[in-house]
Amino acid sequence: MTASCTADQQPFDQPPFEVKRILFLQKAEVLEQQKAQVAEQLSAALPEASITFAGSAAEVPEGASFDAVIAPTLPWLPEALARLADYRWIHFLSAGVEKIWAMDFDKTRPLMTKSSGVHGAPMSEYAIGAMLHFTKQFGRFHDQARRAEWQRTWLDELTGKQLTVLGLGHIGQSLARRAKAFNMQVAGTLKHLRPVEQVDRVVAMEEITPELARTDFLVCCLPLTDETLGLVDAEFLARLKPGAVLVDISRGGVVKGDAVIQALNAGILKGAALDVFEQQPLLADSPLWKRDDVLITPHVSGTTPHYLERALGVFVANQQAIGDGQGPVTPVSLEGGY
Repeated sequence: MTASCTADQQPFDQPPFEVKRILFLQKAEVLEQQKAQVAEQLSAALPEASITFAGSAAEVPEGASFDAVIAPTLPWLPEALARLADYRWIHFLSAGVEKIWAMDFDKTRPLMTKSSGVHGAPMSEYAIGAMLHFTKQFGRFHDQARRAEWQRTWLDELTGKQLTVLGLGHIGQSLARRAKAFNMQVAGTLKHLRPVEQVDRVVAMEEITPELARTDFLVCCLPLTDETLGLVDAEFLARLKPGAVLVDISRGGVVKGDAVIQALNAGILKGAALDVFEQQPLLADSPLWKRDDVLITPHVSGTTPHYLERALGVFVANQQAIGDGQGPVTPVSLEGGY
């Protein structure tokens, strides 16, 4: 991974600095499982750095100073940071950082980076699997098999179908590459337009309507921000080609659940694979549970045994860029909110 700059990146006006003191925060029950891997991987990349581990705010050494704090978006993160005399950089172990904006700590003083890119492989594989689930009618055949019922039907292909990706970030670009292996047409959105490898057409969200009218599969992988909250609503879905399939691997709140049900009932959507919801866990009385045309998964599309290794790798890539006096590779955008 190399350092890069995007239009959403905050200006990098900090002098280069070495990372010799690292504070790693994690939930206590998870920390015991991760400690050895964190120590091994970071010691190999930064042999002169010391690493302090804390499984709660109370374990953070009061009055200490660190060059870098590595942490998930823990609810007790503000309390942990408040115990420190100084810290220069916070690296989040997640790619999504929407939780931090409601947290009480200064977000303008420290450098903040996130683990963008860790979800590219697992979430794009999930999206391909969801598209195949509906194209090859795996749900139907699973149910038939449980009834020992032999009922054949003609199946469709992904070949030649249009995939429209809302959000051509790391996940969207990984998905585009995999979709091209199935000879699909790929369109997608970017906030700041530029050509994207393996994407046939890149458009602004404001210009998405013509693409929606051609869409066979709509995959949402947008961050949750003020701009994207409730974006995929009934009006948005009504612009889709009838019989499209929705795959939601974004953040709960980007897609409106009631709008999905409405679009399914109207035949605008043939099916939907939903991994995230406005309220999680999904309420037991939600009508989504009982639908044969909906595949529900409990927010697992980004899970992978390689998650921590990749997230630490992103931290190291940022450290190398910062040490060279360049801008961070995966900055948190204060302006964009992600």
